[in-house]
Amino acid sequence: MTDDTTYDDLRHLLVAAAHAHHAVYGGPSDTWARWYAEWMYGQLLPLLTSDPSVDTVEGWLTVADERYRSEEPEGSWPGHYAGWIIAWDTET
Repeated sequence: MTDDTTYDDLRHLLVAAAHAHHAVYGGPSDTWARWYAEWMYGQLLPLLTSDPSVDTVEGWLTVADERYRSEEPEGSWPGHYAGWIIAWDTET
């Protein structure tokens, strides 16, 4: 799997998680990062080089959200989260 493919697949997985979360909760929730981590977990592992726990994935999502909000980068959040998760995965 190429880096571009991993990035695209992860970005699409994040979007799918967001849609599913919205369908269940109808909007934001305080436990969104845990919910996303659990919902994505089985589909996420084949995209990664490490074997993170659900807790680790939840932590990555929480930090990605904090980083995105503080840095306010150009572009949509799924792309940034995907890039950061790939970087953190390779550091693990």
